[in-house]
Amino acid sequence: MQHDKNTKKIEQIAKVSKKEEEIANTIMQVVDKFAVVEHLKKFDVAKRSGKLISILTISLILLPFIGASNISSLFKSGLNKAGEGKQNAYYDAKNNEKINWRLFLLVIAKRFTFLLNVDNESLTEGIKKIRAFIFDDSSLEKTGKLIEGVGYIYDHVKHLNILGYKLLLCGYYDGKSFIPLDFYILNENRSAQIKRKENKLNKKEWKLRTLTAEIKALSYRIKTTKKEKRQAQQVFSKKSNKTNKEKLEVKKRSITRLQSQLKTKLKAKKTLNAQILAISTDYNKLKSRHCGLLKKDYKKQHKKQRSRDTAGYRRKQELNENKIDATIKMLKRVVKKGFVADYVITDSWFFCKKILDAVVETGRLHLVSMAKIGTAKYEILPDGKEFNAHQIIALYERKAHYSRKYKSYYISLQANYKGVRVKIFLVKFGSHAKWRMLITTDLKMSFTRLIEVYQIRWTIEVFFKECKQFLFLGKSQAQNLDGQIADITLSLVRYIFLSYYKRIHYGMTIGGIFKELSQTATKENLLTEISYYFMELLKIFADNAGIDFIAFYEDILRDPKINEIISKIGLKTENT
Repeated sequence: MQHDKNTKKIEQIAKVSKKEEEIANTIMQVVDKFAVVEHLKKFDVAKRSGKLISILTISLILLPFIGASNISSLFKSGLNKAGEGKQNAYYDAKNNEKINWRLFLLVIAKRFTFLLNVDNESLTEGIKKIRAFIFDDSSLEKTGKLIEGVGYIYDHVKHLNILGYKLLLCGYYDGKSFIPLDFYILNENRSAQIKRKENKLNKKEWKLRTLTAEIKALSYRIKTTKKEKRQAQQVFSKKSNKTNKEKLEVKKRSITRLQSQLKTKLKAKKTLNAQILAISTDYNKLKSRHCGLLKKDYKKQHKKQRSRDTAGYRRKQELNENKIDATIKMLKRVVKKGFVADYVITDSWFFCKKILDAVVETGRLHLVSMAKIGTAKYEILPDGKEFNAHQIIALYERKAHYSRKYKSYYISLQANYKGVRVKIFLVKFGSHAKWRMLITTDLKMSFTRLIEVYQIRWTIEVFFKECKQFLFLGKSQAQNLDGQIADITLSLVRYIFLSYYKRIHYGMTIGGIFKELSQTATKENLLTEISYYFMELLKIFADNAGIDFIAFYEDILRDPKINEIISKIGLKTENT
């Protein structure tokens, strides 16, 4: 069996099965349960190299479970079955633009909810039913500029620009498990950034023109005052009385003052010129690039002609989609497909009027979102006065309520935000923490319920971590965009299969790529346990230390350095 850094938990498989075929058979039982072949049969008409798309896709799904990190390692291991075709058949299947991977993922997700209702209804008894759609994005780093549609994106974890895509995901939490439903891969075309730079440049240039006019007027005044000073000097030399002397002194002081002003404005002009040069350089650089890439690099990227009626063509057009618009489209799509939820949960980046309207329009969903504490105004009811978050804190801080459960202070207000009724919660965890703003359209929601619901958002962070670490999410370096879409979809489908297997056999979410196959495996995955006992332990620690536990948990989930430290102190073991 081949070992790979992405399958470092392979030792756990041996505790259940000694042969790769037995492991594959275990997963195949789940694959059969989901009727994958049946769903892919429609694409078999588009078969390549004489091999059925459905059979090739199942082999691709099984890759991580047989210790193969890619198609090449599958063939080197000798585990590919006779009749499944050569390597090119697999690559052709992934690069087939006619396959609707979005529909395939939605069908598998829908099957997940159906199977749980049919096969395991008893598991739903006693479940704390908070169902939610969760939206978030994550960076998928790539190594080649030749990959189709790739560009430079800003990574909020690393705090720098990296080469890759943004994966925008819509997930579903059914009260017990999280599964992915839909996704977009986006690049950052930076049109908004270019517009901001252009506006900033225009403002600076306007300021420079104004300053230049002021300098010109000031120079003229100095010239005029000097002429008046010479006249006063002549008058004083003819008649040296006190009055003439005072007039002369006034002119001298005026010249000194004006020259000082001129010097200050000339210095400001020099600084402004330097700023304009820097902004202009950045602006021209942005305009001369495509998604952060030099145009010569962009021209060398992989290009593929696709028919307009194919799924691959539609995916290519989505690359430049606005993140908010893409989120709204996914929300409408999953609601139309029959997924039922109570809440839409997002972080502060997604909170805006368009998202609010889209959630309200569904008629049955409520938004729970973090919001930025900025200049946005809220009409506080019943007074009808408008305040921003800073002003609300200043006005109501002394009237804040205290939650003993979360050891936090909070302000709760009914308000209107751009015509939409909302309930505002301003929260401070610990005496030295910063205030945070949470907003919901559920006007009857209590503070305790709000925190319970918002904490569900962390399940998508766990998902990103586990998929990247164990299921090859983002690992593909395929130059063809269709291949990238296929690889991402396969990673998400594997996650759904494992979630189902774990739910049926143990009644809990997965704790790593192979953990669900081991009856004796210890619970060593921090990212899984953070939703259970370890989450409670962290909560107690954060409460006692007066720490903002929302920021605390998110740092643990996102920051690789923190995860590395936790691993070293023994909370996460590598070989158990």
